[in-house]
Amino acid sequence: MPKSKVDVVKKSAPPVIRPAISQSSLVFVPGDVLEGFQERLETGIDWTVTESSCRFHKAEHKRNSTTKVTFAQALKEKISKSIISGFLNDDSGLTLQQNWELLLPITLWDKEKFATDEGKTCFHNENCITDDLIKLIEKAVKAGDREVLRNEMMTMTELDESLTHYKKLTTLNLCTNWLTELNAKFLPLTLKALELHNNCISDISGFADSLPIDLLYLGLSRNMLTTDNVDALRFLPHNLTVLDLADNDIYDLSPVLDAVSRLPNLSALQLSGNPCAMSSGYARSCLLKLTQLKWLDCREILDSDRPFEFTEVHPDDLRSTYFHFTVFRIVSCPQPPKPEKGGTTSFHVELELPLLDVVRRKFLMFRRPESLVDILPPPEDDDWGNAATMASIPAVNSRVISSKLHASDQIHEEESSHGSDIYSNMVPKNSREIHNYTTFESTKVQWNKLMTFNEPVVKIFCPDLVALRDTFRSTITVRLVYTVLYTPAKTSKAEKQKSIPALKTPAEMRVNVATIRCSLRAPDWSQQSQHFHWDETLGTNDAIHWGDGDLAVLQYSQAPVKVTKGKMDGDMGSRQSMPEFLTCHFGFGIDTLRTT
Repeated sequence: MPKSKVDVVKKSAPPVIRPAISQSSLVFVPGDVLEGFQERLETGIDWTVTESSCRFHKAEHKRNSTTKVTFAQALKEKISKSIISGFLNDDSGLTLQQNWELLLPITLWDKEKFATDEGKTCFHNENCITDDLIKLIEKAVKAGDREVLRNEMMTMTELDESLTHYKKLTTLNLCTNWLTELNAKFLPLTLKALELHNNCISDISGFADSLPIDLLYLGLSRNMLTTDNVDALRFLPHNLTVLDLADNDIYDLSPVLDAVSRLPNLSALQLSGNPCAMSSGYARSCLLKLTQLKWLDCREILDSDRPFEFTEVHPDDLRSTYFHFTVFRIVSCPQPPKPEKGGTTSFHVELELPLLDVVRRKFLMFRRPESLVDILPPPEDDDWGNAATMASIPAVNSRVISSKLHASDQIHEEESSHGSDIYSNMVPKNSREIHNYTTFESTKVQWNKLMTFNEPVVKIFCPDLVALRDTFRSTITVRLVYTVLYTPAKTSKAEKQKSIPALKTPAEMRVNVATIRCSLRAPDWSQQSQHFHWDETLGTNDAIHWGDGDLAVLQYSQAPVKVTKGKMDGDMGSRQSMPEFLTCHFGFGIDTLRTT
């Protein structure tokens, strides 16, 4: 008899392999490292534009070079630069209606037609006093009363008692200032939304329990909050429905969830950009602990995200994850010429991840070099014709020579990125160079019109969540490399007897077929990876982020593609015709414990 459903024993899930975090070189820092080691580790990283501006903001705060400005002073200064200043000036000789019909249209038309992008941005910053400044001005014009403007507009900086004069204030935006603390007694009780993004707040314990009781939204992203001071979150108003803690420095997830679980009406939480949000157990822990949550990191939580049974998350899954880089395909790469006898050709992909590089990290702990590249002294044998020349080079100049070699490589990259004669620019790989950092490499594949690689190409265990978070705030370099490996010819017995040295051909010749830059962003807990597209027709080395689309499902055919009736040519999953130009598709992501 066939077994019933009741008799079928459900197979247990395979055990998860977790490397020992306490023994990881990414976590362990010896006591005798160089002073300022962490700062040196982050030097030379190609940060994204957003991350560069935020780091500059924090650096200025640490210098204590900012002047304290009260809310009243800041508001007065901002109004003086805004288009609203003319409507508030009783001595201008123009009525509200005349300002509305004459000066305002001329100003807006002039900015729209003649201002550069930078000018438009500055104009917007000067006039972001309220959500809809034009609508507020129109309201005052219809009422014929300048007091409407004085009573309803709002903006920023260090708070003082002047803020209490606004009795009907519901939204207050204090973003991108130098606030380190907040005096909540100056906040109107009518406040519903308070935005404090991109300030310098490191502790909320001084105002968390004094915020207006009817506050629904609190934005604290891009501040300096850490795990040490998140316990005060439990004292936030119980009516709070949206809490934004994104892009802070919160490392441990459990204290945050313990605190915010005491907010009965919380329906939306943002923690992306914190180290704790990079752990593999992040999403499952949030959904397990916060049963009333409807949105996590701006993603709606679906019924399928909450299975009937949740297993407890292993503690190590809240302190680590795996970083993975996948090359989906490389299409229409120019065919290389036939190599000389004894040569073996191949293609591979190289990926530079300085912040996740164990070798580079160890090297920077104890040495302060001019370069991360050294050159071995030449061997003392007759096989190297230039041994005497190399031996005469002082050791201090080895780094200079190495830097020139790398400068030459960069020139070849520029010349060969989009040219058709890329294989004529091949250079020998110097086997005597010691790189004190590693470049992660994929497996080598042979040329084909459509090249695919093993998935994932690179997979790295990451117990240092800060380094991983910062990696996704940087610009990563991806290279498609063509190599020709030569096997030295065997020496005959006659040549050995006559002591004739065999001429050694360079062991490896190589050229960068494509050098691609990818500006990463915080990974999404509901997606396995973020995908990028690059092709030669873009005219730049910067790859395009593919959004929510899945490049892995695309299929290419060398035969003519038949268009199916009722389907668009670009439907995801349908077969595509081969592009004429070199095209690369790849993705970056982290491993997460799936919710199902």
